[in-house]
Amino acid sequence: MELVEREAPMALLTTLAERARDGHGRAVLVSGPVAAGKSVLVHHFADHALSRGMLPLTALGSKDERHLTLGVMRQLVDDAPLDPADRTRAVALIEEGARAARHRGADAQPDDGIVRGLATVLLELAERCPLYLAVDDVEQADQSSLTCLAYLARRLNSARVLAAFTHSGHGCDTEFRFVADLLRQPNCHRVEVTQLSPAGVRQLTAQHLGEAVAAERSADWHAYSGGNPLLVEALVRDHLGGGEAGPRYREAVLSCLRRSCPDMVRTLSGYVVLGELDNLDGLVDLSPVRTTEAVHALIAGGLLTMDGFRHEAARDAVTGAVDADGLTRLHTRAAVLAHERGAGTEVIADHLLRAGAPADAGVLEEPWALPALEDAAAHALRDGAADRAVDCLRLARHICADPLRRARITAALIRAEWSINPGVSSGRLGELVEAMRKGRLRGADALTLARALLWHGRFEQAQEVLRHLAATGRATDPETATELQITRRRLRHTYPSLLAALGPRPASGRPPTHSVSADRRLQAVSALAAVLGGGPHQEAVGVAQRVLHGTRPDELSTETVESALLTLAYSGRAERASAWCDLFLDRMRTRHTPGRRARLGAVRAEIALRRGDLTDARRYASEALAVLPAISWGVTVGAPLSTLVLATTAMGRYDEAQTYLDHRVPEPMSETRYGMHYLYARARFGLATGYLEMALEDLRRCGATLGRWGMDTPGLIPWRTDVAEVYLGLGRPADARRMLEEQSARFPAMPNRVRGSASRVLAGAGAPAHRPTLLRQAAELLQSDDGDRYELALAFADLARAYRTLGEFRRAAAAERRAVIVAADCHAEALVRGLAVESATALPTPADGGDGLTEAERRVAAMAAVGCSNREIAEGLHVTVSTVEQHLTRTYRKLRISRRADLPSLLGGPVTGDLTDARRR
Repeated sequence: MELVEREAPMALLTTLAERARDGHGRAVLVSGPVAAGKSVLVHHFADHALSRGMLPLTALGSKDERHLTLGVMRQLVDDAPLDPADRTRAVALIEEGARAARHRGADAQPDDGIVRGLATVLLELAERCPLYLAVDDVEQADQSSLTCLAYLARRLNSARVLAAFTHSGHGCDTEFRFVADLLRQPNCHRVEVTQLSPAGVRQLTAQHLGEAVAAERSADWHAYSGGNPLLVEALVRDHLGGGEAGPRYREAVLSCLRRSCPDMVRTLSGYVVLGELDNLDGLVDLSPVRTTEAVHALIAGGLLTMDGFRHEAARDAVTGAVDADGLTRLHTRAAVLAHERGAGTEVIADHLLRAGAPADAGVLEEPWALPALEDAAAHALRDGAADRAVDCLRLARHICADPLRRARITAALIRAEWSINPGVSSGRLGELVEAMRKGRLRGADALTLARALLWHGRFEQAQEVLRHLAATGRATDPETATELQITRRRLRHTYPSLLAALGPRPASGRPPTHSVSADRRLQAVSALAAVLGGGPHQEAVGVAQRVLHGTRPDELSTETVESALLTLAYSGRAERASAWCDLFLDRMRTRHTPGRRARLGAVRAEIALRRGDLTDARRYASEALAVLPAISWGVTVGAPLSTLVLATTAMGRYDEAQTYLDHRVPEPMSETRYGMHYLYARARFGLATGYLEMALEDLRRCGATLGRWGMDTPGLIPWRTDVAEVYLGLGRPADARRMLEEQSARFPAMPNRVRGSASRVLAGAGAPAHRPTLLRQAAELLQSDDGDRYELALAFADLARAYRTLGEFRRAAAAERRAVIVAADCHAEALVRGLAVESATALPTPADGGDGLTEAERRVAAMAAVGCSNREIAEGLHVTVSTVEQHLTRTYRKLRISRRADLPSLLGGPVTGDLTDARRR
C-alpha cells in the first residue's frame, strides 16, 4: 500500500535506520488504532532495511501463544542467521527458561542470566551485521520475552540495531509496563499511525478501481470505515464482487474485533445490547475511565461513531460474533440496570425479550419483570405494534406462576394475536375455558374468550361462557356491563341462534360506559343490529358516520369500524362506506396488524360488490384471504368466500367461482350471518349456471333462516328478488310478480340498488309493452350514487331485449350500446359476449340486401362491432378462428372499409372508442 499519508513514518524509520547502521541504535514504538496499518508499515520497512544493508528479524505476538515462555524470543532466534555455537547457546537458554517457568509459573520473571544471554546473542550478531528487529503486536507477547526485549532496548545506544514494536495502545493496557519503560528511553521514538483521511481513502480506492469510481464512492466508504485501511480494502473487494458492504466488509469488521483488546470487545458487545454509549460501564463491568478509553479506541478504529455503528452490516457482524449465552447475560443485566435507573417499561421489556426464557430465572422472578412486560404490551398495542405486544405477553405468560393472573395474561394475549392472526390462539382456548370453570376468568376477559370461541365455531363452549356471564355479570363493573351489551348486539346481528344463552335483555337502558372507545363500539354494533333488524334508517346512518369520524387509529383493534361500515353498506350508502373504508385501510399500512387488515379488506370487498365493482370486489377479497389464510378465518370465512363467488359469477368466471365453492367451510358457519351470505352466493351461482331448482332451494332456506332470526331485510340479502328471477327462468311469471309485490309491501324503504334490481326482474314478469317503462325506472335507480353498476348493465341489456321484442331496433341498439359499455366497465365479460351473440342473432337483414353481406358475415361483423375478439366471436358462434377471419375479410371488402373501427357506424352497434375507454377504466 503506497500512500502519501504513509510517507512521513517511512521517512522517519529511514533516518533512524541510518543512525543505527552507524552504531547509534534506536527503538521505535509504532502505535495507532486497530488495523490502521501498523503491521504493514513495519513489515514494508523490512524490505527497505534489507536493501540498505540491514538484516531484518521479525516476530509476532499472539494472545494464543502468550503461555509459551520466551516464544517471541524464539521467533527472533529462529529468524537469525546465527553460527551453530551461538544458536546452540540461544536455544539452550530458551529451553532453560521454559523449564523454570514450568516450575515457577508462566508469569514468573526469567533468570537474569537467561535475559542477559539472549540479549548478548542478538547484540553480538549486530556487531557483524546491522539488525532491524520488528516485533508486531508486542502487547500480546509473553512476559519473559517482554523482559528480554526491555533489557535489549536499554542497551541500544551503542548497538547497530533498529528495534520497532507495534502496539495498539488506545484504551487498553494503559499501564502496560513494557511501553512505559520503552518510552522513558532517550533513544526511543514514537510513530503514531492514523486512519486514512478522505483524500487517502480516495487515493487507495483509485489504485484499485480508478479515479471515476473513487470520486463517486470514496466519501461513502470513508464514512463506513472511518479511514480504516482494512475496512476500505474490504469495501473495494465487495464492490468488485458486485455488492456494497457485503461479506468481505463484515469479515474485516470481525478481524478488527479479534485484534482488539478485551476492554474493547466487552464494550462493543455491550453497545450491541444497549444501543447507546451512556451507561455502558455498568453493563460491561468496567470503570468509567476504561469504558471511555475503549469507546475512543473503537471510534478511532473505524468501528463506531458517537452515534453508533458506521454501517448496519458492521452491527450485524458484531452481533453475530457474540455468543448466544453472552447476549442473554448482557440483556438480562441490561434489564436490571434499566429498572434501577427508572427507564421506561418498553426498554426493560425489550431486554427481557431479547434475553428470552433462558434469562436468569432470578431476574424473571423479580416483582418488576411481569408488570413491565404487561405494560410494554399495552403500549405496543396502542402504537400498532401487535407483534411486539404478542412477544411481551407470551414471555409474561411463560413466567407467571399465579393461575389467576396467568388467565388474565392469556386473555390479553388472545386479544393481541387477534390483530395478527386469530387462528394462532385456538390452542389456548381450552385452557381459558377451564380457568373460567375454576373462577379464574372474569368480566371482559371471559368475553374475550366467548368472542374467540364464536369465531372458531366452538358454539357449545361459547354458550357455556355466555351463560356464565349472564349469571355473574349483572352486578359487575361498568366495563363488563358495557362489554355484555356489545356482546348481546354482536350476537343479535352475527350469531342470532346463540343470543338466548345471555338470557333476557336487562330492563335498564344503556349502561354507563367506561371509556369513549367502548361507547363508540357500543354505538356501532347497535347501529348495525338496528339496520339488520329493521332495515335502513337515517338515525343508524348518522350514528355510523359519527363513529367513523371519531375513531382513532389505535381503536382499529375493535369491531367499531367494521360495524359502522357495514351499517352504511346495508343502508344503501355503499359509496360513502367505500370512501371511509379506503381511509382506514390507508391508516393501517403503517401498523403491523395483518388480521385487522384482512378483515377490513373483506368488508371493502363486500362494499365494492354492492356498487357493482366486480374487479375490486374480487381483488380485495382475494387479498384478504392471502393476508389471512382461510383456516384462520373460522366461521367468518364465509364473508370473503361469498364475495368471491358472487363477483366471479357475475364476471362469467364460473370455473373460478366453483373453486371457491369447493373450499371446505366450518359446519357451524351455517348458524351465522356469514353462512347466509355464503348460501346466497351459492344460489346466485346456481342461477347463473342453470341449476334453478338448487338455487331456489338455497334461496328459500336463506330467507327462512333470516326470518327466524329477525334479520329479513333486503338491504342485507335481497333473496326475494332472486327467487323471482328463478321463477322467471322456470316459466312462472305470476309467482315472480307475487314474490316481488310481497317484498315491496313488506319493505317500503329499500336501498336504490335493491329497488332497481327488483324493477328489472318485475319487468321480465310483465307484458312486453310495459317492460321498457319499468326497465328505464330500474336504470334510473341503479345509476344513482348508491346504485349498482353491474345491475345497471343487466337493466340496459334487458331494455335492449325489450325494445327488440317490440321491433324498435334503433332504440334496442342504443340500449345495447350502453349495456356493453357498462358491462365492460364492470369486467362482466360474459355479459358482453352474450349481448354480442344476441345482437348478431337478432340483427335484421336489409330487405334489398344492399350491403351484400350473408347472414353469417353479418353475425360476425356485429360481434366484432361490439368489441369482441376473433377468438371470442369463434367461441360465441361455435366456429373456428380462421372462419371468423375469412368472414371479416369478405365483410371489409363488401363494405369498402379497411379496419374494424368502421363497423359500428355501419351496423348500428356501440361506438368502439367508448367501449375501449370503458375497458381501459
